[in-house]
Amino acid sequence: MVRVYGGPLGDEPVAIELHNTVYATSGTVVDGLADQASVRDWLEALAERLPAGGDRSQPWPTADSLVALRDAVRVALQAAADGTAQDEAALEAINRASALAPRSPIAARRPDGDLVAATDFHGASRADVIVGALAADAIDLLTGPRRGDLRTCHAPGCVLMFLKDHPRREWCSNACGNRARQARHYRRARRLNR
Repeated sequence: MVRVYGGPLGDEPVAIELHNTVYATSGTVVDGLADQASVRDWLEALAERLPAGGDRSQPWPTADSLVALRDAVRVALQAAADGTAQDEAALEAINRASALAPRSPIAARRPDGDLVAATDFHGASRADVIVGALAADAIDLLTGPRRGDLRTCHAPGCVLMFLKDHPRREWCSNACGNRARQARHYRRARRLNR
């Protein structure tokens, strides 16, 4: 039986995807990384967006380590979106996670003989490479030019974040946009019928 991650996945940077593993469904907050099977399903869904490499003896981060990073990323990204001061403990946790996979560029030979740039992870486990990549993406969002585009969805009941990629974008998805417009229409209609 093939399991599939049931939470939201978009085309957001992987740090925002990690943030969004806490989501709401029918008014109930869901933890998309509640157990090791959920972690595996989420990482398999993101596999093409994660770096290759690392020792395969530990292929997946533990649920505890990923949830700890997610908690720090949620605090840091929310502060950046709100324009408030960063929590030092959250930043330290992100930096520690990033340091799990020391990396450097190397020249590697492809099977056809051509040289290509690759990455050496200096003996890090696959799990550390994954955690390090998620943390590095969070650092890039927090310090790079896209920081000003971090947004929280304003649809009723939504707890997700997104990277604003269009000047008029206000919601994390079309479904949230539709829900927000329906709620606005309902409030207007109710005011008129009083």
